[in-house]
Amino acid sequence: MSEKTTREEYLEMLRNVAEREKRLPKKSDFSVDDVNRIKGFFGPWPWALEEAGLKESHREERRQRNYEKRQRAKERRRNSE
Repeated sequence: MSEKTTREEYLEMLRNVAEREKRLPKKSDFSVDDVNRIKGFFGPWPWALEEAGLKESHREERRQRNYEKRQRAKERRRNSE
């Protein structure tokens, strides 16, 4: 792909591979440069699949778990002082 490939074009590429291969796209389905650019746009590979609508998003669950984890750590620090 050219350097001008947009986020939307990469999302479409992910969807096309999923449709053609009848499975979730793998990094090995793309060139190293494309994988790096996809990850640059979307973050970790699963997030790119979520953004393309190919995988259920768990971002809110992750945010909630991380928030709860931080709260527990704060409480432990308060209790240990």
